[in-house]
Amino acid sequence: MSNPLGFSFYKRTFLNRSILVSPLLVGVVFISGSNQDLHAKEKSIIAIEPLVCDVVKAISPPSRKITCLINRSENVHNFRMSPKQAQMLSNASQIITLGPEMTPAMKKWVGNPITLLIGASAIKIEKNAHNKENGHHQDHGNMNSAGINGQNHDHHSHGGLDPHIWHNPQNIIKMGKLISEGVKKTISVFDRSNRKILEKKSESFESILLGLEHWTKQQISTIPTSQRTIVSKHNGMKYYGDAFGLKTVSLLDFLGHSSSLRPKTISSVLSKLKEENIKVIFPEQKPSSKLMRNISKQSSIPLSSKPIYVDGLMPTGNTISVAIHNTCTIVNSLGGLCEKDTAKSLEDQWRLLTLP
Repeated sequence: MSNPLGFSFYKRTFLNRSILVSPLLVGVVFISGSNQDLHAKEKSIIAIEPLVCDVVKAISPPSRKITCLINRSENVHNFRMSPKQAQMLSNASQIITLGPEMTPAMKKWVGNPITLLIGASAIKIEKNAHNKENGHHQDHGNMNSAGINGQNHDHHSHGGLDPHIWHNPQNIIKMGKLISEGVKKTISVFDRSNRKILEKKSESFESILLGLEHWTKQQISTIPTSQRTIVSKHNGMKYYGDAFGLKTVSLLDFLGHSSSLRPKTISSVLSKLKEENIKVIFPEQKPSSKLMRNISKQSSIPLSSKPIYVDGLMPTGNTISVAIHNTCTIVNSLGGLCEKDTAKSLEDQWRLLTLP
C-alpha cells in the first residue's frame, strides 16, 4: 500500500525543484537570446558610397550601426578595396550600394545575399532612354586622360548605365523605399519601437524630397527659356535635366577618345556651343580641368564660378545641401534667380534625420 505522506513529500520536492530549475532555464534562454541580439547589433550595415551612407542614415533608426566604407574625399570610380575593408563587408549584416555602375569595385559583391543594390540597375527608370542617346557612358573611361588634363578623374566609365540617379529627387525616393525594406529585414518583428521609427523616418524622408523637387522646379522656372542648357564635361546631370526640363550637353560626346585638342575636334565643339547659344560651361571640379579651361578660352564662354557636383556629396554637407548647391549654381549661372534661403528648412530637416 502506498504511503500518502511519502507521495506528498515527493510531489512537493519535485515541484520545488521545478520552481528552482524553471527560472534557471528561462534565464539561460534569456541570456542566450540577449547574446544573440547583442551579436546581431554588433554587426554593422555598411553603406558603400558616401551619398548612399547619408541616405541610409536618414532612414535607419538610430539604434542601427551604420558604417560608411568610402570617404567622401575618395573617387568611387577608382576605389580599390583593401583586405581589411573586404573583411568588414564579410562581417556586415547588410551591404548597401549603388552597384558596379558607380563603384566598379563592388562587382564581386553583387550576388552576395547580404548586398542590397539601390542604383540604376535596381530602381525602375522609364526605358532609360538617355542611356541610348548618350553612349559615352559605355566607353569614355578609356580616354587617355593624361593627354587632356593629367587627372585620373577622367576614368569615368559606367558600363552602359548612367548611375547618377539621385539628381532626380523621385529616384532618391525610390532608393529610400529599397533601403527601408532592406533595413526592416534586419529588425526583429518583436522590435516594434524601431520598426515604428523606421516607418516615421521613411515618411519624413519622402516629404523632404518632395519639398526639394517642388523648390527646384520653382528655381528652374526663373531661367530664361532660351538658356536652359547645361554644358559639362560628362553627362552626369542627365537625370536632373530630364526631371526639370533642361537640355544637357556632354563635351565628351564631341571629343570622343581624342587625347588632345585637335583643330577638327575643337571646331566641332565650338560649332555645337554656338549652335546651342551656350552662355556658360559648368566644371565638375575645382580647380577646373585643363580641358574645360581650354574650351572656355577658345569659345569665349565663361566657366561657372562654382563647380557642380555630379558624383555625390560635396566636401561638407549632405544629400539635400549638394542638390541645393547644384541647383543654385545652375540657375544663377544661366540667368535665373535662385532663392537658396527658402530651401534651408529642407536641409535642416534632413540633418535632423541623420543624427545618431
